[in-house]
Amino acid sequence: MPSPYDLLSHFGFSSGESEVYLATLALGRPSVADIGKKIGKNRTAVYFHVNNLMRKGLLKETRQGKKKRFLALQPNDLSEQFERYATDFKSLVPQLEALKKIDIEAPVIEVIESRRGYFQMYNEAASMPEGSIFYVIEGKTALKGELSLLTKEQWSTFFKRMAERRIITKGIFTDESLRIPKTDLPQESRAALGGRIFHLHTLPEASLPFEQLLCIYGDKVAFLFPEQALIITMKHHGIAQSLVALFEGLWLFAKPVPQAWKEVGI
Repeated sequence: MPSPYDLLSHFGFSSGESEVYLATLALGRPSVADIGKKIGKNRTAVYFHVNNLMRKGLLKETRQGKKKRFLALQPNDLSEQFERYATDFKSLVPQLEALKKIDIEAPVIEVIESRRGYFQMYNEAASMPEGSIFYVIEGKTALKGELSLLTKEQWSTFFKRMAERRIITKGIFTDESLRIPKTDLPQESRAALGGRIFHLHTLPEASLPFEQLLCIYGDKVAFLFPEQALIITMKHHGIAQSLVALFEGLWLFAKPVPQAWKEVGI
């Protein structure tokens, strides 16, 4: 069975406060000297704990003539106080759960310089579980700008990793973006790109007036703005899933491209 000291410690009593409270309870209406004698501590130490217990409402000061004496809160009253604390805490549980939910659901947003951000995005996408889908919506401005963001070794590494992990790239590009020459992509990267699982649909720019890059992978969304040299990433499951739903709606209206990986230089 737990000792009174152990139980009181669960309710915020220090070891010194427990000693003073229990000694006061046992002695009835002791003075500081009586308490000190009971627990073997000097007056200064006893006064320190007595003052703390009085602030907490667990001791009360009384007088016998000119002499100060102290009265401990009775066990039944202390038990009721602990029950009130427990009830008060229970009433806070929904608010605490709501705080936890807000923390979980709050999007985590990063603004990163484009070269470093693009590397981070591809590194995370190429590390997704096997068979994952990497969603891409891209226009001509982004396609022109992104080839210079990685080295040929980085391109090859990421393409190979995505091929090895069977990560599917599902892309919607504007017709105009596919007219951009892909000669800047190194031959080694083109060879690695050939092993990447690429499903591509296109829409005319008139239907999809979008010149930037939007990627969705796992719980993250990334926007590339080449002209501003920035990537903005947002981690949030609900937002990512909502954008995937919008992507799938556009996909139904877009035109399939055979041998898609040959058409795309990224």
